[in-house]
Amino acid sequence: MNISKIDFIFYTYEFIIVCGLIFQCSLGFENDPTQPTTSLPQNSEPIVIEPNFIEKDECPKQIRKHPTLKKEYIDLFIEALQWCEKNIKLGKERKISPLINVSFSRKGDLLGYYEPSTNKIMIYVYKHETLRDNIETFIHEYVHHLQLRNINDNIRYDRLTNKKGYYYNDYEIEARELSNYYLNDCCNFLNIK
Repeated sequence: MNISKIDFIFYTYEFIIVCGLIFQCSLGFENDPTQPTTSLPQNSEPIVIEPNFIEKDECPKQIRKHPTLKKEYIDLFIEALQWCEKNIKLGKERKISPLINVSFSRKGDLLGYYEPSTNKIMIYVYKHETLRDNIETFIHEYVHHLQLRNINDNIRYDRLTNKKGYYYNDYEIEARELSNYYLNDCCNFLNIK
C-alpha cells in the first residue's frame, strides 16, 4: 500500500485527535458543563463584577538613535509635529500643518526658521549638538507657525525686531519660553534622552 505524504499527515492528525478524545473521556469532566454548579436565588439582582485592571509594566522603549539620513530627520520632525499639534495650543487652532525641511549645512548663524509665506519650517540639523537641541528648535519654529498667521502678524514681527532687536522681540521671547516649557514632554514622547 502506497501512502502519500499528505495522506500520512492527515492520518497522523486524526490519530492525535482520537487519542485526545479518549484521554479526555477516561478522565471524565471535573464539572459537568451541562449541569449548573450554582443557582441564583429568585428575585436577586444581577451580580456586576468590575474588571480589575492590573498595570502592566511596559517594556521600556529603546532610546532613539540619532538620525543620519534626511528622511530619518524628517520622519522624526513629523512625529514631533504630531505631538506639537496635539499638545501646544496658542490662539485659534491652525488648520494647516507646516511643511518640514532639513538642511545639513553648517554655514550661517541660523539653527532653523519658519517661513510664513510658504508655511515651511527649516531645521539646520548639523548646527545642533544633540537631538534634543534639534527638537527644541523645532518646537520654537512650530510656535512661530502658530503665531504668524497672516501678513499683519508678519508686519508686527518685523516692527518688533526693528524696535527691540531679534532677541527681545515678543514673538521670540514667547517661542523660547514655550519651546523650553514643552521640550521634556515632547522628548519623552519621542524617546529622546
